[in-house]
Amino acid sequence: MRLIIFAIGYLIIGAWMNLIFNNYFQLLGLKINWILVFILALSFRYSKLALSFVGIFAGLICDANSHGIMGLYGTSFFLILLIVNQVKKVFYSNTFFSVSFSVVGMTIIEGWLSIFLLSFFEPDLEITSLFIS
Repeated sequence: MRLIIFAIGYLIIGAWMNLIFNNYFQLLGLKINWILVFILALSFRYSKLALSFVGIFAGLICDANSHGIMGLYGTSFFLILLIVNQVKKVFYSNTFFSVSFSVVGMTIIEGWLSIFLLSFFEPDLEITSLFIS
């Protein structure tokens, strides 16, 4: 129960950073999805399956802020956190560098997954330019 409350606290901080901090600080002109970064870091640190369901809530927060299709981020966050639960059993060594590389890799995979799901909902959308941007 403490982990869920801790994760929801991270969600609130991540949502605040997405809404406020991303307007003033952008790395190479790109906005960082802080909610995804926080949830991935928590998921790599703790081996609770309940964090995957917190990922659905985190995705719904991102969907509400993006004014896009509801459930797109929720589905992709849930799937990526289920993948994280399986991947961390294979190569996780609980060091700063392994967590950093894992979070970067899973963020890229989540981006591909989101664009793949979006292509089902919007078939006329140019996917390659969207992924590059």
